[in-house]
Amino acid sequence: MNTDSNSRQPPRHTLVLLLHAYSRCADDLNSVAAVIAEVWPQATIFRPQLPSHTFSMEDPNLIIVRLLADIDRLVKEAEVKGMPYENIVLVGHSLGALLARKLYVVACGESAQAPFESCFAKSGPVTSKPWAERVSRIVLLAGMNRGWRISHHLGLARAALFGLGSLYGFLAYAVSGRWPLIFNIRRGAEFITQLRIQWLMMRRAARESDAIRPGKALTIQLLGSRDDLVAPEDNVDLVSGDDFRYLDVPYSDHDNVVRMDDPRYGAGRKEVFLQALLLSNKQLEHISVIPSDEKFQAPDYKVKRMVFVIHGIRDVGHWTHRIARRVKQRAAGNPAEWATETSSYGYFPMLPFLFPWYRRQKVEWLMDQYTEALARYPNASFSYVGHSNGTYLLAKALELYPCCRFENVVFAGSVVKRDYNWQRFIKDSKQVSAVLNFVATGDWVVAFFPKLFQLLPRHNLGSAGHDGFEITEPSSGVYQAKFVKGGHGAAIEEPIWDTIADFVITGKVDVEKVPGRQSSRIWWISLLGKFPPIVWAAATVVLYQIWRGIQSLIEAFIDCTVLEAQVTGFSVAAYFLLLWLVVTRV
Repeated sequence: MNTDSNSRQPPRHTLVLLLHAYSRCADDLNSVAAVIAEVWPQATIFRPQLPSHTFSMEDPNLIIVRLLADIDRLVKEAEVKGMPYENIVLVGHSLGALLARKLYVVACGESAQAPFESCFAKSGPVTSKPWAERVSRIVLLAGMNRGWRISHHLGLARAALFGLGSLYGFLAYAVSGRWPLIFNIRRGAEFITQLRIQWLMMRRAARESDAIRPGKALTIQLLGSRDDLVAPEDNVDLVSGDDFRYLDVPYSDHDNVVRMDDPRYGAGRKEVFLQALLLSNKQLEHISVIPSDEKFQAPDYKVKRMVFVIHGIRDVGHWTHRIARRVKQRAAGNPAEWATETSSYGYFPMLPFLFPWYRRQKVEWLMDQYTEALARYPNASFSYVGHSNGTYLLAKALELYPCCRFENVVFAGSVVKRDYNWQRFIKDSKQVSAVLNFVATGDWVVAFFPKLFQLLPRHNLGSAGHDGFEITEPSSGVYQAKFVKGGHGAAIEEPIWDTIADFVITGKVDVEKVPGRQSSRIWWISLLGKFPPIVWAAATVVLYQIWRGIQSLIEAFIDCTVLEAQVTGFSVAAYFLLLWLVVTRV
């Protein structure tokens, strides 16, 4: 292997942090540590045992807090001995790779565009650690940079295991209100998304600054050639990993990529790891690969404004494209300075919508889209138009992801709670500038169904699309158009498009001039909306009576003629077909 003349001789005092994978232990990296000790015999190798057993409920951010304290201690001890560390290298496997990146981000200090989680900022903004500038490189062994997900890339046994694990995770969250550790690193989860955005902002600030500052450490990702745990596009982060160096590790999967003492394939793994550890950035650039059909998209610096238009339940979202076009048509100046995002998370029926874990998956989908847009349009401010479940996605994202920022927000047919704390996001965290909420005259969907959950503890669905938000301050930045004539989709009909577009552009609206505005709601929907449990009880009675009728048909099926049996069998089949349609399409 050809390396720089001084590659094998790092600065005299080097600290190497080794972080193991999920459900593994520090000893799992014995062969990795042996390779490091072979080429850098004077290096200090720190291998902490992480609280990452199979059923761990640990918060990964709290793991980082403890690791930062460990590094602070080691650095201070070395300085007291008169042998300060001149070079620091971070090495992580799988989960450990993500922890290594997060540790480096926090060590480099907080960015106003991507604030840290509260556990890091208990006493004000987080400044950079003195040792952060000494981190020369980060080596990621099979790091799941976009998080894991169940996909066709998984082997059959692993897919079944992940399916059972997902069921356990949802149950654990339902009981404790906390996600297991492994769920914090799935695609779109808060830890993963916050890390991607924070890394992106850290790198951007480091590149744009003329001063010497941390954040420029060389990052090398090692990819197992047989890795079926995550897809190539999950390993390769096309957002925050555009300046990584990627190396293929032959005859290796997600687990054994760290087995460098393997008698058959260990030598090949060791060779690639040494390249990551010793080669210069220029040398790595020549041998780096991108094992994905996707390409790193070049940032579009011309785009200054960007709007998400996201549909709701029981909707494929064709209208989103029309509203997006209307925004660009009414935008003053150059329309090329505007970009739109109208991606769909797929058809979402009513029944799955009622379960929080299904809704959570869509929130994570949205934030994955947001992160990609942030990288694609680095100079743009973002706005948002959401209908029905699309309103829930943003409201929940603002709560879970401090890094997300939206300028002007439009809600139509909102299923968010009336007492949603907009002031927290407008005045305190400044994640939102202005909000326009349309309230319809006859939105029975919101009045009867999401409103019931508003009465229950630990639920965040509600009736803002039927009753409006509870706003106590007139100049709060929240505008409410009461009432738009029509039902659940009234505010996304064509007469309202100009109003939506203008608010997205300016953040201002005269609610008295909204087309089709009415002075009150439809009386019977308003009346029944005061007692949503009655509607649910009536629906339950109807379903019960239908089921009793089916039971009677089945009982009659036992002693009947052939013709009667055929008719009865057809009726039963039709019932179950109807039930399936209700569950999957209504």
